[in-house]
Amino acid sequence: MPGRVLHRSPLPERPQIHMLSLPLEWELESTQVYFIEDDPLTLIDTGVKSRASLAALESALDELGYGVADIERVVLTHGHRDHFGLVETLRERGARLECWVHEADAPMVEDFESVVRARLGDALELFRESGATSDVLERIEDDRFHALDQNLAEGQSTRVDRALREGDRVEWKDFAVRVLHSPGHTPGHLLLEDEAAGLLFTGDQVMGQGVPRAETFYLNALPDPADACRRRPRFQGLVELRRSLRRLRGRSDKWLLPGFGGLVRRADRTVRDTILYYDVRLQRIDRGLRHLAAMDQEVTAFDLRTALFPPDESLEQTRVQLLLLIGALDCLEQDGLIVTRRRSDGVLAHRHR
Repeated sequence: MPGRVLHRSPLPERPQIHMLSLPLEWELESTQVYFIEDDPLTLIDTGVKSRASLAALESALDELGYGVADIERVVLTHGHRDHFGLVETLRERGARLECWVHEADAPMVEDFESVVRARLGDALELFRESGATSDVLERIEDDRFHALDQNLAEGQSTRVDRALREGDRVEWKDFAVRVLHSPGHTPGHLLLEDEAAGLLFTGDQVMGQGVPRAETFYLNALPDPADACRRRPRFQGLVELRRSLRRLRGRSDKWLLPGFGGLVRRADRTVRDTILYYDVRLQRIDRGLRHLAAMDQEVTAFDLRTALFPPDESLEQTRVQLLLLIGALDCLEQDGLIVTRRRSDGVLAHRHR
């Protein structure tokens, strides 16, 4: 039903779980969060900080007989603004809640503005190192403060009360879930496994419609002395995502409860389709690099972007494409299929073995 916010008890295995579709103003139309009507009253993710999102949440809770001040706990699948943006607002509205998130994403939640500023600033160096043209670099620099404003409009730092780890349990009166650390989309992305009911909350790691993006960003300001290319240590999101997805193959979950795209009935098939999406792209890039190697040529990430994607894409599409290719090159290098060198101009060039 278009525009529907509350999906009351969509899963007979756990009638305590209600799905709420909260509006977004970008990309996808809504994000899915889950209200657990059990002791303690819990939200899994919250949506962005916006009037529309808060109003939708308040309306759904009112229909169930609650107010936002009744929420006792928020468990976050990861530290992106569309998943934690409302936590501080809920506290300001009277909710004496605890906020739980994986320890690797806790810094993003507790110091959101500083982390976003640092990553936006570092993006220029990352794309310069990848061979982006001066025009693209200038556009990225000009967009930096707009991107910061957009992030801060929809996300707000808040206190983390418990830092979660692999194997921790999140308990209610009538059931419990187990934390599975599943990095890739973010360093601290987690899944919540209800083995007894055959349910898996997947956040943005596996979605009903679409595939997850993998983050990549510098972890340190100084180059790695053990790296021949003197690269700064970096979170290699696609490397981690591929590993995390492979870990999910062959599971017997009845349902996936993602952050987007509705509930997923064919869990294992969706996981395998997501793996296949990236495998096909890696194979395409690998073939291109093999062809160039036969002609004694090397390539930058931006060269690959120019060869594989249509010209004159929007800045956001260019950014997404470059991050995908940087991640793909990370995977191929990890697999021992390519060698990388730093050119005299500081750009990283890649060649198939």
